[in-house]
Amino acid sequence: MAAASLIGSTALVGDLTPAALLETGAVAIIDQYLTVQDVANLVTDYLAPTRFGAAEWLHWFGLNVGFEPKLPRELTLFWNQPDPMDPTQLISATHLPPVLCPQFIEGQPYNLRLLGQIVQSPRNGGRASNYRYLTPALKQYQDTPAGPACWLVMKKDVGARNQPYARQIAWIQSLPGSYEATTSALHLATVVFTRHVSTGKRYLGDYNGQEGRWTYGLCQELMHFSLYNSNLLVGGFAPDGLVVTHGFGDRSCYGVVALRKF
Repeated sequence: MAAASLIGSTALVGDLTPAALLETGAVAIIDQYLTVQDVANLVTDYLAPTRFGAAEWLHWFGLNVGFEPKLPRELTLFWNQPDPMDPTQLISATHLPPVLCPQFIEGQPYNLRLLGQIVQSPRNGGRASNYRYLTPALKQYQDTPAGPACWLVMKKDVGARNQPYARQIAWIQSLPGSYEATTSALHLATVVFTRHVSTGKRYLGDYNGQEGRWTYGLCQELMHFSLYNSNLLVGGFAPDGLVVTHGFGDRSCYGVVALRKF
């Protein structure tokens, strides 16, 4: 029996909520028995977050990104849990909806260079943008391929501002929920650019961005100098574009992004 036949029915087992059904694997009865998988599929679809997937890449950019991984059950469960940093709110309120980071776009390896090109000319009323500067950091990493396609879920603001990098990494590692200890510049740029194109909002922004102050996210990539190394930063998203650069003096502007990859 198809799970779709459950829609509109109230004959779920006892008083279990959809989330509880998914957790317990309980079986619902309508006119006949359903399989546990029927119920799990229905509940997963019911609770699944809005996403920026292959259909959205096609809608906003007119581009085929190829393979789209199925939203895993783990992501749906995560999306409907309390935020570990603020248990009074759900993840769905404090994080941005999942964004598909593709491996290829129209058969070309996806990277920072390609992303910067396509966000300049979105379709269907999308908000255009670009990189503000062709910085040495962007030049060094713009052709690094994305790797296998995945879903990205990012918290709306950075954490551990104005802390040494080691403490920032320790803060991320202390959070429950398997957040990435280090994030890539391409992942951060993908999330903030797609969010801007589709909604006009600027995360990792300037004083008029979503954070209300200059904000940069630290990345795993390094710029190598004669006497030291500096982590890349993505942010400062102003009306004239996003910046991919290396670390600078004012540490109050940047922190680490709580991001999960699925």
